[in-house]
Amino acid sequence: MTYPIRINFTILMATAGHRWSRVNVSALILLYLVFIVLLLSSGCVRHDAGFVVRPEAFLDIPDIYADEATSHVTMSVGDTMLVSYPWTPEDGRFWRVGVTDGLFVSGDRYIPYPSDMPVEVTGTREWMVRAVYPGDHTFIGNLRPRTASWNQDSIQQVINVKIRDDGKNMGA
Repeated sequence: MTYPIRINFTILMATAGHRWSRVNVSALILLYLVFIVLLLSSGCVRHDAGFVVRPEAFLDIPDIYADEATSHVTMSVGDTMLVSYPWTPEDGRFWRVGVTDGLFVSGDRYIPYPSDMPVEVTGTREWMVRAVYPGDHTFIGNLRPRTASWNQDSIQQVINVKIRDDGKNMGA
């Protein structure tokens, strides 16, 4: 005969005659906390999630520059595009980008403006994007609040990318 599952911090009853003591519940909680610590320390969850800094991606001069005013570009396979959007990380919003299969984001960085510069935006978020496959592709950037916020809007920037296959080598 089974009983409904009742959760109580002193006794956990799952089936008739099967009781877990407070010590067993505490052991499960401790095991769960150890798992969380291991997960955080393993690198699976990073404290700076959203920042993938690859300085080597920015060593070469890009073939195309794009900003918030750019909506359409044409590239060849192997070309690179530097996408720059203004960003103030202190306002609690963050950029999240996505690309279709024909594009590859090879680098991501934040460049702060000098602190003595009187501007509304404190820096620029940049992504280096490489054209991989010919066709019509899309780069999408979403600037959104970290949490549900009643006073911050989400902003979406879309760049439609036409990639030609004109025989250009895709190597570095």
